[in-house]
Amino acid sequence: MLARQGQNPVQVRYWQVNGRRGYDLRIVSPEASVADYITAVEGLDPALLYRPYTNGPCPGCDHCCGGRLPLTSIDLQVLQQGLEELTGKRFSLPEMLEEYCQVHVKGRAVDITLRTDAEGYCIFLEPYRRRCRLYKYRPLICRTYFCCPLTRRARILRETIVNRGEDELVRYWLSLQLAVPPGVHRHDWPPTPFAGCLSYAEVPLKLLCPPELWRQLRQ
Repeated sequence: MLARQGQNPVQVRYWQVNGRRGYDLRIVSPEASVADYITAVEGLDPALLYRPYTNGPCPGCDHCCGGRLPLTSIDLQVLQQGLEELTGKRFSLPEMLEEYCQVHVKGRAVDITLRTDAEGYCIFLEPYRRRCRLYKYRPLICRTYFCCPLTRRARILRETIVNRGEDELVRYWLSLQLAVPPGVHRHDWPPTPFAGCLSYAEVPLKLLCPPELWRQLRQ
């Protein structure tokens, strides 16, 4: 059963995954963007999905606010707007990375995530109401998360978008470093389709996907 999404070039449908109601998706236009993907996933009806942590609407459940929360280059700019609205202060992108992000370097790998508190939850989660203080400006990893089953191609697409977006953020972070950490090489982080983009509508899914994944999504 297709979710109601009008003419969205990314079509999401409810799908049985290992006996549980989850979702699958396919791309019906080569012009589809990451913004179209986000719209499609956000259009899912939670009541029609198997949710192991909550039934029905999400408010009140903060399971997805813990653990690793990777950021894309666009996420950082969106959070910058949200923090200006929340605090009245305009943080520069380098200040955002310093104050609100964690940079983990292990060997040649660099991982940039939102900061978490002592309990491992996102720092933008209100401690008592358990609601996001920057919900309108939340990152892609949050906007596209449902605690429900999804098909392999849907899962790989989400991972691909997040990873390529984070790669672009790492490339930006490296450009700010006078000396890179031992083992890290700038040439390992070439420009991605996120380069120079200010919104997800500017990032074509076709440029992000490996050929085999794109073929599967277009079937």
